Formats: sequence, structure tokens, C-alpha cells
Amino acid sequence: MIKKNEISIGIVIQARTGSSRLPNKILMDFCDGKSILDISIEKLKLKFCNYQIILASSINSKDNVLSEIALKHGIAFYQGSEENVLSRFIDVGVNEKFTHLLRICSDNPFLNMNSISSLIGELDDTNWDYISYCNYLGIPVIKTHIGLFAEIVSVRALLKAADLQNDSIYQEHVTNFIYMNPQIFNIKLLKSPSEVYSREDIRLTLDDKEDFDNLASLFKSTLGNQDNISFLVDFIDSNEEYKVKMINNIKKYSK
Repeated sequence: MIKKNEISIGIVIQARTGSSRLPNKILMDFCDGKSILDISIEKLKLKFCNYQIILASSINSKDNVLSEIALKHGIAFYQGSEENVLSRFIDVGVNEKFTHLLRICSDNPFLNMNSISSLIGELDDTNWDYISYCNYLGIPVIKTHIGLFAEIVSVRALLKAADLQNDSIYQEHVTNFIYMNPQIFNIKLLKSPSEVYSREDIRLTLDDKEDFDNLASLFKSTLGNQDNISFLVDFIDSNEEYKVKMINNIKKYSK
């Protein structure tokens, strides 16, 4: 755990095996025998070795296997409510005495490490409740399919969100209530990097088998360059087969 003045940040990877669209997607062989979860943990440990990393899952017995992943990589493991993910994050934050949590979604294989460094650099005051990136419409990236970025949330805001409402949608989507209520919480939304700021045709998050196969192929084709957003976007634009599949799934899951 690193402290910046009175700020203490923990990195929490939200993970479960029970995806309805593609069960065990975070454990499947994604590249050279490694799963998406393996890849994300290794990159986070390499870049943020001084921060405590916690793999947070549910008490569902199917998720017990994730403890082996945490043990293999030498990181902490926590299991909490399956439905109330908000309480899961609160428990981690309170028990570990963090002021803020960096929330990582485990199904984003192209998670950008440089953007996480920038995000942490923006946490210059304990009063910030939520910091992340947004697109050209001002929509927080967590609500998009870009799949490159993380978010920082204060434990204080999580506790307040739990106290102010008990709607299941906000218990499942940890930070939704917070960034939707800027009149209650201190929100800082940064413009996404220019390469993706206005792009609606790039999908790097993973829901189903079509996503998995497309992104696994893209990952192998861009090895060593995934943290270079310009390279990644140029590669996708130059290889139309990737983008066509992305657009198809964007349309499929658009509401």
C-alpha cells in the first residue's frame, strides 16, 4: 500500500467465473497458455509493485478456483456477496483501511497500464470520490465498450452510496450511483486519450465467444504494443476484420 499524504490506494480486481454469455472466460487460454486474469495480474504487478493488489470474487463455490490464481501470483484474495458487489468493495476498503480503491474489471485484456498511472496521479486530494475517463459525450468509460481504462473510487463514497439506496442495480454496478450523482459526490472525469475519445467503433471489452476469439487474435498480433494506444488503434484501423467483428458485437449489445 502506498500513501500519498493521507491517501491510501488499493488495487481491486473484480472477478467471477459465472458469466452468462461465456462462463469461465477469464480463465480460458487467451494467449500462450495464459488467461486474461493471469495477464492482467502480471501487468499490474509489474507496473504497480508497491501497491496492494486484491482479487475480489464471490462466495459462490464456483469462484473458489480463483483463490488458486491469487495464490499463484502472490496477491490477496477476498470473497464476498455474489449479488451485492458494492458490499464486496466496501468490505475490502474498510478491512484494509484504504481511502480509495482502483477498480479493475477482469474481462478487459487490453487494460492500459499507462492510463492507470495517470489516473493515480490525478488523485491529489482525499476529497475526490470518483476519478475516471470519459468519452466525447461525457459518458464515463465504464459505461462504454472501449475496455481500456480503470476507475478510482473513495471508500467513503462507497459507504455513502450503500447508505443512500438499496437498489440492486447499484449493488451490482459498484460505482454507477456515484458517478450518476455529481451533486452528491466529488467527481473528476478526464478526457480519454485523443485516439479513442470520439471512437464508438472500437470494442476491447469481452462478453462472449465472438469477443474472445477476436480479441485473442488481436492480442497475439499486437504483443508488446498493447499499452501504446496509438499503435493499437492504428492496427485495428488497418486490419478491418477486427473492427467489423467489434462493430457487430457493439450493435448486438447496444441498448
